[in-house]
Amino acid sequence: MRLTPDEEKVLSGGYGEAKRRAMEILVKMGDYSGAERMVPVSWADLSTFSGIGGGHGDSPDNDLYKFMQEFDDLCDQENVKFGCPTVLADIGDPERNARLTKMGATLISPAGASSPHDIFPLPLFGQYVTPGATNINTYCNSMIGARGNNEGPIGVRMAAITGKTPEYGYLLDENRVAKVQVDAQVAPKNYIEWAVMGFYISKRLSTHYWDVPVITGVDPVTTISDDIMSFCASMNNPGSITHFLIEGLSPEGRTLEQALGGKKPQERFSVGPKEMQEIYDTYPAKGNPPEIVTLRFPLTVQRLYQVVGLFEGKKVHKDVSFSVDLTWGAKLVAERTGMRKSLEDAGVLVAERQGQVMWRGKMIDPWVDAKREGVRTMVTDSLKDCNAISQQEIDMVLLPSLEKIVEVAITGKLEA
Repeated sequence: MRLTPDEEKVLSGGYGEAKRRAMEILVKMGDYSGAERMVPVSWADLSTFSGIGGGHGDSPDNDLYKFMQEFDDLCDQENVKFGCPTVLADIGDPERNARLTKMGATLISPAGASSPHDIFPLPLFGQYVTPGATNINTYCNSMIGARGNNEGPIGVRMAAITGKTPEYGYLLDENRVAKVQVDAQVAPKNYIEWAVMGFYISKRLSTHYWDVPVITGVDPVTTISDDIMSFCASMNNPGSITHFLIEGLSPEGRTLEQALGGKKPQERFSVGPKEMQEIYDTYPAKGNPPEIVTLRFPLTVQRLYQVVGLFEGKKVHKDVSFSVDLTWGAKLVAERTGMRKSLEDAGVLVAERQGQVMWRGKMIDPWVDAKREGVRTMVTDSLKDCNAISQQEIDMVLLPSLEKIVEVAITGKLEA
């Protein structure tokens, strides 16, 4: 890689050992990826698996945990500050929060752990970014036009420390144009249907997720940001799609010709009712009683009002554990208007951390605890939950609307 004189100084230890190690890792990443140079990072997001309280099932026995603990100790000793604006999700670990805010990170809400809803300030078009959370990275690339790769917790942290990242992948012009055309032959009615469409596309492209898809047939007038954020959540799981374009909505896809770079697509397929049903059929109700029901995708203010309205005069069934996640804005509204109390009086757990559920009197994280704690059936609005938790041999059920999910929580019935 060609390094600037200042980058060479960092690499030679001129700014301390912590920054030297960070630059060394970034140079190795760049060499491996064929990058020719470093570029300046405008914004970094540490709201992801940090190796220290930042991910599902973190353990002191984990190598990543040990590495990050030692690196954080070194940064603390050298009083290192982040080299670019950096945000951090509060995951309830005061020591981690204190360390990283001392280094200059801005603390944001728990819901921001993997969702763009609560990220502030958002980056701008054309800026180089290193988002830790995959949902956020996909949104920044696809709907803002900022440029970022999925670097993993170490790559993100080292970029935040130095304010630099190697220029490869989606940071390069040639890798941002679409190669696959996806024709939407269905108009998603809500955020869950958007997630289903994204999941199908992601699964279809999972063997070559680096081939950017452009989605046609989407109504740019009626689509809202909540829909797109849900779409992003499933586009990068299971297929790790980090960048897509929507004709007429994405800043780099105002027209189909622009999205494809003036070329014909290398592949073309459609998503219609049949393909959507294929995803629902992957996570069907099997007639077992629901045990855990959750609205995992963080409730916006709009959906908060919907849920409160659906629970008016009703309560969660005695045999069901029902929880919701709130965006930061929805949490403030819920507390100021009394809606949080209304939900809690109805038996709803308003989670303080993303993904929390109550099970047999204690908080658990289903991503790692479901099988061990004896959970058998879980109903959700999240395809990420379905994809991850079903690997524990748990019956995961995806329902097509918020209304149907709340109905199951109230009635305790889940028909096959």
